[in-house]
Amino acid sequence: MTKGPTFRELWTFRYHKFTHIVGKFWSFAVKYLQLRRLKSRLGNRPLVAIILSEQMGDIIGCEPVAREVRKRHPDGYIIWVVREAYIDLVKYNPTLDGFLIEKCPGERVQLLRSGIYDKVYNLHISHRKCKYCPEDPINPIADQLGVTFDNYYHRGDLLYIFSQIAGLPALTADPVMYIPESARQAVQSRNLPSQPIVIHCQSSHVLRDWPASNWNQLVQWLLATYPYPVIEVGLVPTVTETNPRFLSLCGQLSLLETAEVIGKARLFIGIDSGPAHMANAMNTDGVILLGQLFDFVDYLPYSGRYKRGEGVTILNDYGHPCAELPYAWVQEATQQRLGQPKLV
Repeated sequence: MTKGPTFRELWTFRYHKFTHIVGKFWSFAVKYLQLRRLKSRLGNRPLVAIILSEQMGDIIGCEPVAREVRKRHPDGYIIWVVREAYIDLVKYNPTLDGFLIEKCPGERVQLLRSGIYDKVYNLHISHRKCKYCPEDPINPIADQLGVTFDNYYHRGDLLYIFSQIAGLPALTADPVMYIPESARQAVQSRNLPSQPIVIHCQSSHVLRDWPASNWNQLVQWLLATYPYPVIEVGLVPTVTETNPRFLSLCGQLSLLETAEVIGKARLFIGIDSGPAHMANAMNTDGVILLGQLFDFVDYLPYSGRYKRGEGVTILNDYGHPCAELPYAWVQEATQQRLGQPKLV
């Protein structure tokens, strides 16, 4: 028999819920006043909001939306509404005038209801609620198109679908990442080896992951077969290799520093995750490991170069999760990308 929450757990949740909701209304009021002051300075320039606040890969993949919106509003003051963790993904985009940090989906609903924006391009699917707030975020265009969390990957890649639910044409452009000089210098100061093979092994969702034993075996084979060093990026390390030509930078890089490292790679090997979208946007050749994700069997998240199959090998044992992807497939695809092995 499953036990319910304890008295302490219940009141802890209620405390966090209360403080979050109070903070949401305060944050909404502050941002509303800031946006009102901004609009008073803009004169006749419309305030245009692009709303896609979370999921690293989604934001990277949908970068072309900013360029499309700029074409439609050449004189507009365009901001991207984003969660704090992902600010750097939009902060340096030259087609944007700024960004707004979103506290939670409940706050998003409050700002939309206020009518503060002159034009909104909402890339969110309906009904992804805050765990504390009562507001239910709705995207009428997504609902009209019948796009839900249960079927969106059946309609196409992230950019193709999200641009449509924002009220734009179905976009297919190549995503771009904008790396500031500060991030380039930070990476350069590490004196990393040139032409590394960069790997990313662990995502935010276990269904996307490949076994650690396979990653360790792959790294050992790479180091024994090719002259290239191997660098692991991400938050949590997976590979335990002690070879001096292997380097773990997990948890040591910012988002844009990670993108810069990937951009200098000889090859990127990774699961479906934010860094894979970085590799696509940085024009880095890749081997990408996919697998069944919930009810999505035959799906492709990427637009642009990776969607066209340029410089990438997409591996998917259809009907099986990524964890069951045969090791031999990954090794063979990697060898095809790197060319004839050269013994170290």
